[in-house]
Amino acid sequence: MNAIPLPPPRWLSFDCYGTLIDWQGGVVRAFRDLLPSGAEDVPDIFSLWERMQREMLREPYAPYAEIMRNSFRQTMETLGHRCPAFATESFVDSLARWEPFPDVNPALIRLSQQYKLAVVSNIDRQLLGGTLRRLSVRFDAIMTAEDARTYKPDPAIFELALRKMGCTPQEVAHIAFGADYDLEPACGLGIRTVYLNRQGLPSPALPLEAEIRSLADLPRVWVARSAERRAAATGSILGGAIS
Repeated sequence: MNAIPLPPPRWLSFDCYGTLIDWQGGVVRAFRDLLPSGAEDVPDIFSLWERMQREMLREPYAPYAEIMRNSFRQTMETLGHRCPAFATESFVDSLARWEPFPDVNPALIRLSQQYKLAVVSNIDRQLLGGTLRRLSVRFDAIMTAEDARTYKPDPAIFELALRKMGCTPQEVAHIAFGADYDLEPACGLGIRTVYLNRQGLPSPALPLEAEIRSLADLPRVWVARSAERRAAATGSILGGAIS
């Protein structure tokens, strides 16, 4: 007999940068604005910066603003450019101007009418504040790396999130684009997960609740699940009647 699908969650938690906010586009635009004239078309600048940032996240905890400064400086120096102090601060300041993906705000408004919403992000609260002004809903809970004093994929930030939301892992679904930073540690705690796969990449080998291509598809996930539950329950009743 097929398992009856899970009921809809009470909470939806979201990774922020890369899931709600176009962080790759934001990083690339910031570098192009700050690189010397004639050097704006460096190929794979995002990959170079992201690799350095990732290594810094694995080191003992430091505020994310500091990681942004150091990763920007190292990237510029690797490219052979001098990095004045004003440029590193401009890079940090640019984060508040990184835009949401086009599907995000309409979907969040719709979801907020049915679910409690949370953000679980690898960032400082002050930096996140600038980003939240670009989102059209007020989140019911916010968890940052600054709160947990550690960065994802450390599950401690998700454990803190569960305590702040006051819910069990089965009462929340975490939505993210990143398997290693988000989906894997969340799954490890029994949190339900939704893979937001805008780029059509291979699916991670994880027990996903669903995979979607746009945040606009998320409200339909549990509508379909509810229909499956009703069908499964009806089948069980009918099966019991004739057995």
